[in-house]
Amino acid sequence: MMKWIATLLLLTPGAVLAETELNFHLCSAYVQQSAVGTQIENEWPVHAKLTEIGAASFERFTEANIGRMSRIIVGDQEFLRATILGPMSNGDLHGAFSSQEVATAWQRTLTGKLPAAPCGAGD
Repeated sequence: MMKWIATLLLLTPGAVLAETELNFHLCSAYVQQSAVGTQIENEWPVHAKLTEIGAASFERFTEANIGRMSRIIVGDQEFLRATILGPMSNGDLHGAFSSQEVATAWQRTLTGKLPAAPCGAGD
């Protein structure tokens, strides 16, 4: 019985590593514009339109990682988290937030001075 427990404990870190979320970083070269949408079901949407370079990078990222959980990171903050269902080629991102104030703060962040790096998923 003790042997099984030790084996299970040794396998657990590998299983956890296999499920690590992927990060895609938005940077100044990747965001063209952003806007706060109209409240829908107690959530305020923020729409971000990626530049041509950003959209191409995001399409490669989503195409390579279908079915995996990923996070969109801006600076050191998480803009959104979702499972990739298929390649996204249109360059449109949508986050939903609990208040208009939070959504407006994100919109300002996305249209403000974003970091130059990191950018994308390292490509």
